[in-house]
This record gives sequence, C-alpha cells and structure tokens, in this order.
Amino acid sequence: MYLVIDKSTKAILHMSNSFPGEEKKPEEVFPGFEAATMEFGRSPEQYIPVNFVIENGVVRDLEPQPAMVEAAGPSPTVETLAQARERQLQQFSQRSLELRRRLIPEHQLQNAALGVYDEDRVQAIRATVQAFRDEYHRLEAAVAKARSIKALAAIEPAFPGAIVMPKSSAEPG
Repeated sequence: MYLVIDKSTKAILHMSNSFPGEEKKPEEVFPGFEAATMEFGRSPEQYIPVNFVIENGVVRDLEPQPAMVEAAGPSPTVETLAQARERQLQQFSQRSLELRRRLIPEHQLQNAALGVYDEDRVQAIRATVQAFRDEYHRLEAAVAKARSIKALAAIEPAFPGAIVMPKSSAEPG
C-alpha cells in the first residue's frame, strides 16, 4: 500500500493499493506530491498500521510484532501432553481407516449392508471392522494411560493385516 503523509502533522494525505513487483514514484501515486512538505512510503502489507513511521520509503509498524511478544512468553510451539494425545489418537484413527479401506473398500461395506454378499462374507467383513474398532479402543486406552510424550510415541498399533475370519458358531465344543 502506498502512503503519502504531511511531514509536519503526520496526517495521511493519500493512500492507494500497490501490487507485487510494482514500484511507483511519489508523483505517479499522488500527482500533487511535494517532497519538501510530504513523505512517501510503501507498506509491505495491504494495510497501514495504527502507529507507524516511514523510514527510507518503507512504512514500519511501531507496535511490537507477534514474534517479539511470543519470545517474551512461553513458546506456543511446545506440545502439551493433552495435545500430543489428541494428535496421536487422530493419527491412529486415520491409519485405521486407511488400512481398513485397503482391506475392505467403502463399496464392499455398503454391499454387505445391502445384503448383496453371502452371509459368510458379510460376517468376515463385520469381524474385520470389529477387529479394527477393538484395536482402536485398545490404543485409545493406552494413550489415556500414557504419562509422557515419550510413552505416547512408544505405543504401536496392531491393526489387522488381512480379512478376519469369524469364529463359526456351529463349531463343536
């Protein structure tokens, strides 16, 4: 953003948008520009800060930048245990769905629900989906028990690698 201000009062006389790679002279931006009584500057942003100065033709914000404020306080990039737990559960959930989709695509789940497949195949799909759920619940409990980020990182998922064959209820016992 281009800016023309009065040198003595610091009042803004003219503002206009700038575009990347565009360099205009003060007279092109404000035809009545007088170097003796006016200052010309360009803001790197498309706004003018509330408190600013023009130094060497560049509008500079006088307010402390967020990076400087963050340096004075605790760093927001340090992950808390609660954030690590949530991130880990999200990763486990995504991995679970990804692996389950490789074994049983969505259309097969829908076909099983619609009764397209025979009962043995439907039972195998149900058993596999349940195995994924059971493993996720095991991981969820392990994540809840973890007392450190290092302990969270040590938790390894054991999702099924193949279709689970259900136990037959007609087996002799």
